[in-house]
Amino acid sequence: MRKLVFVLTILCCFLLATTVSAQATRTWVSGVGDDVNPCSRTAPCKTFAGAISKTAMCGEIDALDPGGYGTVTITKSMTINGMGTMASILNSGGISGVIVNLTNPADVCNTVILRWLSINGGSSTGSFGAAAVRDISTVAHSLHIEHVDIAHQLRGVDINTNNAGSRVFMKDVDIRHTTTHGIDARPVAGAGVLLKLNFHDVRSRQSAGDGLRLANNTSATVNQSLFEGNNNGVNVVANTVFPFFIETVFSNNNGTGLINGSTAASTLDGCTINGNNTGILNNTGGSVFSFGNSGIGGNNTDVNGAAVITAAHP
Repeated sequence: MRKLVFVLTILCCFLLATTVSAQATRTWVSGVGDDVNPCSRTAPCKTFAGAISKTAMCGEIDALDPGGYGTVTITKSMTINGMGTMASILNSGGISGVIVNLTNPADVCNTVILRWLSINGGSSTGSFGAAAVRDISTVAHSLHIEHVDIAHQLRGVDINTNNAGSRVFMKDVDIRHTTTHGIDARPVAGAGVLLKLNFHDVRSRQSAGDGLRLANNTSATVNQSLFEGNNNGVNVVANTVFPFFIETVFSNNNGTGLINGSTAASTLDGCTINGNNTGILNNTGGSVFSFGNSGIGGNNTDVNGAAVITAAHP
């Protein structure tokens, strides 16, 4: 009996070691790969979902060649990198392309990076994707979205986190044709969540709702970005939101370029607001500040509500 127990113990340790060793820091996917493979450079997997379980925490999945790599749910720190290829995700039918759901407080990196991807939720039946990227994490973390093209979604990027201290960084992101909102930052209300957004060169166009919607204790710095051809360009909802827009364009939106909520304080630095039905809708109790270097003109109504407050440039 003791010998049997000893043998079983050794076998369990061997299996555990084999499982751990199967997780590599870098794994690979290919359009001609197979998810039964170890996801190595010479034996790649076929989908991002197939590579996840074989990639260590804080590791990276790289695309070897052009391909459609499938929808994926990310539950640990991870980089998905399609640089140099046409790495795409198709997510029609009301599902999300990438779901970020970090829940482990022991995750040592607390970071997800999505780089050089095309995420398309288009469908000939009109059943578009729910979101290209949806973040529902419950631990403080950082999400980086870089060089990503998004099209035909209900929401392009849906930030629905539930933990203070989360940050979302977006750089060189193009969002086209969304039926709800282009970017919807809506951390869980009443949870004391302070979500911080940092955007550079983000373009949100052709949304039936808002190109960018900010709600529920969100702080945002939006630099050199475009919100054009939507119903509304940017909607700062009245839930203690503090956005800062630098050299950003709000143009040719059917409704309003910038909606400022009743408890919101928005700041404009070198921005352009033109070609909208209403340039700025400043709701009672809200404040819009400018350093006197923004162009607000060429709208049917330039400012509706309290006037823009000119402040000294820091």
